Amino acid sequence: MKKGIAIIGIIAACAGFAYSGWHILGTTSKLVKNHSLNSNIKKLEKEKSKKEKVLDELTKKNEELTAKYEQMKKDGKIKIVHLTFDDGPSNNTEKILEILKRNNIKATFFVIGHNQNKYKEIIDAGHAIGLHSYTHDYKYIYANEHNFFEDLYRLRDAVKAKTGKDVRITRFPGGSSNAIASKALKQQIITRMAREGYIYHDWNCDSTDASGNGVPVQKLIKYGICTNHPEIDVLMHDTNVKGTTVQALQTIIDGYRKAGYSFEVITPSSMKIQHVKQPELKDLKK
Repeated sequence: MKKGIAIIGIIAACAGFAYSGWHILGTTSKLVKNHSLNSNIKKLEKEKSKKEKVLDELTKKNEELTAKYEQMKKDGKIKIVHLTFDDGPSNNTEKILEILKRNNIKATFFVIGHNQNKYKEIIDAGHAIGLHSYTHDYKYIYANEHNFFEDLYRLRDAVKAKTGKDVRITRFPGGSSNAIASKALKQQIITRMAREGYIYHDWNCDSTDASGNGVPVQKLIKYGICTNHPEIDVLMHDTNVKGTTVQALQTIIDGYRKAGYSFEVITPSSMKIQHVKQPELKDLKK
């Protein structure tokens, strides 16, 4: 009996030692795992810190280079041309996009309210969209300030719905110097645009394709290549009846390349080429 009790005691003791051993082993294993985890966390934090430092340095360098580039543009040391197309999208949009793609250059399309499914195609190809007019009905939009902005907002909302872009670059139908709107109305519109963060762009090179349908290609080339200024906004049109504009486009591109111009889209930081100057927001009376 005593022998049996002794054996049971030995077994219990062994079990206790085994349990303790496993407990210690488990605890040790956890400590090792925690140490390894902490070590990995510290390593990742160190790598993250290094990458953040590199990113900060690259961001700073990019800002410096961008500022230098913009200053060189202002000084006329870099020549820029913005190819712009009004009144699209149209049946000619695909042809224009193909020519631009073939030349690896980007352009700005001042769209109106039809063929909205092509807005995204323009954006996806890397080009910029500007707001022109939803209806392009001069009589309506220039009747009063309310009509103008109702039309503008309608187009803005359509572009945003199709592309997700909240576009703030605009172009007046007929330009800011058009003779349809009164001087007083234009000033009201211009001031309100400035307050609401819209920037309008006119042009300083007119291809003359708005003068009629089927304007001769050679005439479009002659007037569509302007090399008298370091920053050029070329006015062209993207409508179903502007086939000769499509035909002239490659030669116009070649002309600017030969003259040493780089092609860019219009952005909020682009030089504002305006027939009637827009006041800066800070200069407006509150």
